[in-house]
Amino acid sequence: MSQKMSVSEAARRIGAKPRDISDLFYNRKLRDDIAPIVGGRRLIPEDYLDVIRMALKRAGCQVAEVARA
Repeated sequence: MSQKMSVSEAARRIGAKPRDISDLFYNRKLRDDIAPIVGGRRLIPEDYLDVIRMALKRAGCQVAEVARA
């Protein structure tokens, strides 16, 4: 099973702004069923980071070239 993380942690891991990731979910560019909101926080599976990275690039947002561990 994939580790789940917050939007802030996902942003740190891919070198992006948390707000940019949240905006993609709000604008339905990313799937809520894969990263649902639980207890007021969005839980993002680790294996969804590449999809988020690609969506950020398509949206013209800044993303680090190399993923951070």
